[in-house]
Amino acid sequence: MSIRVRPGLWVLAFFGGLAALSGILDFNGLYGQDAHEYLRWSRALFERLQGRSAAPAGPGEAELAGGYPLAGAIFQYFGLGAARALQGLSWLSAAGALWFFERNLRVLSPGARGSSRWVFGMLTLGLAPCFLRAGLTLMSDAFGLMLAMIALFFGLRSIELQRPRDVVGFAVFAALAITSRYALGLLLALPALALALERWRERQRLWLMAALAAGVLAFLPLWWLWAVVPGSPLGHSLLADWSVLNFFKRTFTQASGSVSYLLPNLAYLLFPLMHPWFCLTLPALLLLAKRTDVHLYSKRILALSLAVYLLFLGGLAHQNARYLLPAYAVLLLLLFPAWDRFFAYGLYFFKRLTCFLIGLTLACQLFFSVRILRPVLARHAFEQEVASLLRADLKPGDRLYAFDLDIALQSYLPQLEYHNLWVQRYDSFPPGSYFLFNAPKLRQQWTGQPPMLNWEHAVTQYNLEEIRQLPEGWVLYRVVKHK
Repeated sequence: MSIRVRPGLWVLAFFGGLAALSGILDFNGLYGQDAHEYLRWSRALFERLQGRSAAPAGPGEAELAGGYPLAGAIFQYFGLGAARALQGLSWLSAAGALWFFERNLRVLSPGARGSSRWVFGMLTLGLAPCFLRAGLTLMSDAFGLMLAMIALFFGLRSIELQRPRDVVGFAVFAALAITSRYALGLLLALPALALALERWRERQRLWLMAALAAGVLAFLPLWWLWAVVPGSPLGHSLLADWSVLNFFKRTFTQASGSVSYLLPNLAYLLFPLMHPWFCLTLPALLLLAKRTDVHLYSKRILALSLAVYLLFLGGLAHQNARYLLPAYAVLLLLLFPAWDRFFAYGLYFFKRLTCFLIGLTLACQLFFSVRILRPVLARHAFEQEVASLLRADLKPGDRLYAFDLDIALQSYLPQLEYHNLWVQRYDSFPPGSYFLFNAPKLRQQWTGQPPMLNWEHAVTQYNLEEIRQLPEGWVLYRVVKHK
């Protein structure tokens, strides 16, 4: 199998493929609360950057890191709408993450052939279902991963090739990565410590000072965001429930309601190695792995960083495969020598079998990518359908009490006055206002929480008139009068 490697064309084709797929699927990247909150925040930041007054901070701004919506706001200066700017940023970030993933492989395994690195990168990362979803949606996952891969590239190159000036690049991109996803700080902490000790031991303290100054400057945008947003990363709702006991649990009750998962957190941490959202055939590489595959100092640092990051995720009272994407990318860096062994010797001695196994992996990646994108596209279509139906019943300025769907509706029906049922308990609901709710769906997760308590208060104290039945059990009500 002779594969001609032209890295620029590979990355450009991947970027174009994401853009084309979004067009074919008629998908604007919006689905779920986080994507719509990033969009709303990016629009608000664009207004602030232009010196105009913007809407007050939303409830999600204290929970989500601001690097991604801020970058999207900057992209709007190129004449793009907010949604297109953020989606284009996700396409670009996924392509950039793939590019720097291969650059990291080049640093860690300089003797490997380019074809081996690129087939591995495209097959295991580029076509990983979770990674494809990140590149198509208005989420910070691809953006944060790209920045982390760039930071690791500078850090690993500084250690392995003794390039002291690269510590400055690491500091800048590590800071930017943390401003995009706070948890990446745990993944990058040990490489930062190793670099600092290395430069200190070599008496290259001027480079350390330069790196510190550059990192502080890269954090300035986040400080600016903190100045206008209530709360801080340390007050994140997920951190409030962090516990070692969560490793053995699969049912959690917290501010985001009650939820049960199929497996406990300990099993969830194994998903990057053996879950179809990443690469179902990946465990086969363990058969070819050797202890010497992690003999490099840099690889031992990566392995420890991976452990620290997973330990943090395991203590959260939450499971989300999106959070595991950075861990998966680091795991791939560590498993590449086993793949290179398979690719080189397999094509030489067992060409047909090797091609079959590569084809099988490709088929699995494509099949599970369809499976993971299906609910995303269904939610996207559902949100648009509900917005279209409500447009006929509600007029600008109408007050709407809602939960879950209200964040999405703000993107499609911005002229309404929204009141979120999770943010607070309401004492009264003015006649003529509207309720959008799905009691059967929300009752199990939100019993005893503000959404259900507000709903129960409304149905017991007010006459509610059913206006319209909506898809998936949602109903629009109008508050008639107090009972």
